[in-house]
Amino acid sequence: MKLFCLLIFSFSLCGCANLFFQPSNKVGFTPDFFELSYETRYIDTPDGERLFAWLMNAKTPKAVVVFLHGNAGNVSEHLPSVFWLPFYGYTVLAADYRGYGASSGKPSVMGAIVDVQTAIGYALADPALSKLPIVVYAQSLGGSLSVTAIDTGGLGDSIALLITEGAFASYGEIAQDVAGRSWLTWIAKPFVSSIVERQFDPAVHIGNLAPLPILIIHGDHDPIVGYNHAHRLFDAAREPKELWILFGGGHIGNFNNAASRKRFVETIERLMR
Repeated sequence: MKLFCLLIFSFSLCGCANLFFQPSNKVGFTPDFFELSYETRYIDTPDGERLFAWLMNAKTPKAVVVFLHGNAGNVSEHLPSVFWLPFYGYTVLAADYRGYGASSGKPSVMGAIVDVQTAIGYALADPALSKLPIVVYAQSLGGSLSVTAIDTGGLGDSIALLITEGAFASYGEIAQDVAGRSWLTWIAKPFVSSIVERQFDPAVHIGNLAPLPILIIHGDHDPIVGYNHAHRLFDAAREPKELWILFGGGHIGNFNNAASRKRFVETIERLMR
């Protein structure tokens, strides 16, 4: 019976690849659409892949935001989440993962963790960018990847602030959540954790990031990742930390008006070391 359930679950999720990674090479928005000054960058990973990225420049930058998007689409489809930051004085480095958009390779959890470390490392090594504080702003899967990547890469002392939005606390838990949403896969829910690696769970790593300031953001109407994951991450994190549960907020894209954006950037300035 257990084998039968695992087969059903593996078939429905294609070995979990379709759960965690849904890449696309479709071009959505470009920085031109938002009238931004930008450069296209290609970032080489230590294991031989090349990541596509846009560097969107603020006129008088206060900090650099390394933006890491969620599991679906590619960086062009996630620009609405960050295009406005340069107008508030934040240069944005928005990078794709391997297998996404114009980046080379095929996606995997370990590969994406390397990609996150590479993107952050690129900002830290660039002569112009490294003069400014480095903030990591990561949504959904990107948030979960970033926690583990920063810890295992020893990057916590080099960045000023980590912000997650809509991140999950555990790969096994989010797989169980997804399995429970369909009549085809709910029977496999009790066994999901046995086929998902736990070593990359952000809840395991987030406590190691102190004294890096962490801001955890989650909408209480998130239909993809329940906001209980935000509480799990917050409880596992150490000070300094801050939790925002956005009432009426969805999964991502919660900063879509002037008031919410102003609060967001004011909090960045307050929390940066």
